[in-house]
Amino acid sequence: MQTPLVSVVIVGYNAKHFLPECLGSLTKGTYKNIEILYIDNGSTDGTAGYIKKYYSNILLSKNSKNLGYSPAHKGILEKVKGDAILLLNTDTIVEKNLLEELVKVLYEKKGIGAVQPKILMYPDTGKIDSIGAFFLLTGFLYHVGYEKDSSLAIYNKPMEIFSTKGAIMLIKKEVLDKTGLFDNDYFTAFEDTDLCMRIWLAGYRILYVPSTKAYHIGGGTVMKMIRSFVIFHGEKNRIATYIKNLSPKYLFKVLPRLLIMLQLEFFAYLFVKRRLDVALAVQRAIIWNIVHLKEILKKRYYVQTRIRAVDDDSFIPNLTRKVRLSYYYYLVIGLSGYKD
Repeated sequence: MQTPLVSVVIVGYNAKHFLPECLGSLTKGTYKNIEILYIDNGSTDGTAGYIKKYYSNILLSKNSKNLGYSPAHKGILEKVKGDAILLLNTDTIVEKNLLEELVKVLYEKKGIGAVQPKILMYPDTGKIDSIGAFFLLTGFLYHVGYEKDSSLAIYNKPMEIFSTKGAIMLIKKEVLDKTGLFDNDYFTAFEDTDLCMRIWLAGYRILYVPSTKAYHIGGGTVMKMIRSFVIFHGEKNRIATYIKNLSPKYLFKVLPRLLIMLQLEFFAYLFVKRRLDVALAVQRAIIWNIVHLKEILKKRYYVQTRIRAVDDDSFIPNLTRKVRLSYYYYLVIGLSGYKD
């Protein structure tokens, strides 16, 4: 394949203020074999009009209301023409060589299914926002290098990662044809990890590519949501993801630990943060999975019989890390946003 066509898919909700930098940086890129699809998720800020006026070459789709991030992608695989799909958030700015570097790595070796660039904070561009995440046997994720100095050598080496950050990831279309895209029951949060697990289960690898960068402004749709709403969906989706994707061996190992961690999270929000609404959201997430267990098990059956091509032991041990207890403190108490 000489020059793969890349379909850039962007979902935005009231994100007009981000578009000059996001779309501006994307269209100035050196990789020209692209198509851009923008899904306006029920915005009321004039997003659609702005795109029609300044970016008439972009394929625009407009939903009548905010369907949520994952449901807004429904049917997108049938619409795109690309050999690869770049999922991009509106609150990002990309380097000119981004697609050139990502495409090169994605296709350089057989078996690579998805890649993520170095994602830096903005405007504090010397600090890391994400270079991917590793798995913890508690069901939480270890976010490598978060807020660390991006120039350190340890963060500038290509490596396999358990999960990308959904703000920007490039995936082969042939992979998505096997795994599907996002679970439509995930309104927001953890949809990227769920997708990455299916990519690994289908027998593909996911790589971090440090040779190119994107900048994450933050303050996008998730940050505008009520904290309890985001925590409910994040923890709900985390539980469902593992029930669907893990083998019995790992499910029986991880799920009990995760439920214990969620109870600790409940008490932390209740007594330390004094946020009853957020604490109750954690319990509601557990209850949701109990109520919808039948539907989740149907999805599990599909993943295990139609998508799974490798055993968990072929990738999870290499992508699992151990962390200090203090990591969980900062993850639950010290971070202002939902981090995984």
